[in-house]
Amino acid sequence: SLDQSLRSLGLGCIDVFHLHGVAPDDYTYALETLVPVLVAEGEKGKFKFLGITEIPPEDHEHESLVQAVDEDCFRVIMIAYHMLHQSAARTIFPTTLAKGIGVLIMFAVRVLFSEEGRLQRVVQELVAQGLLQAESIDAADPLGFLIHESGAHSLIDAAYRYCRYAAGSDVVLFGTGNLEHVRANIDSMLGPPLPAEDVARLETLFGALTGIGLDRPDKVR
Repeated sequence: SLDQSLRSLGLGCIDVFHLHGVAPDDYTYALETLVPVLVAEGEKGKFKFLGITEIPPEDHEHESLVQAVDEDCFRVIMIAYHMLHQSAARTIFPTTLAKGIGVLIMFAVRVLFSEEGRLQRVVQELVAQGLLQAESIDAADPLGFLIHESGAHSLIDAAYRYCRYAAGSDVVLFGTGNLEHVRANIDSMLGPPLPAEDVARLETLFGALTGIGLDRPDKVR
């Protein structure tokens, strides 16, 4: 697969080669069987850094990456992190910052913040489950407090800026086929951090939650 990718790209070396979507049950196999072979290929000059990616819908607690960041072989990780799923700040980022491991953020927006009405439904479910206090949040506009003159100009803007400036974040990923979306997303990530008081409120409201908004696209209703 690595050799075929190099041939397809017309390159002799790539920067990062990821083991993508490693579930907790597969982590030992990846580490003990795949990694030694890949490390040998990296030593031949085929890639510079070995990375590993989690499967967010199946691994809400980052079980695979909690193990991976303790190893010396993985120099890059890809992890789910967003305004309502902040657990990586507690369990992963302290180690990646200390060891200089590169962090790619996925799920910064996805359907939770882009699909009309989705955020409201999720917040209503969290209130019903007792995970959020009804009096602490406007169920009709849960993140409306982020949109103001000195803050974000949209929910998507807030989502990207929150992830861009999180301590431990190096790269924020997004995918779109719309050129205007590309421009808008880049503008957001080149913008300033969200106001400190807005970030503090996000952490107070949602910092203890985990596994929110990590649905597979075919599971979203």
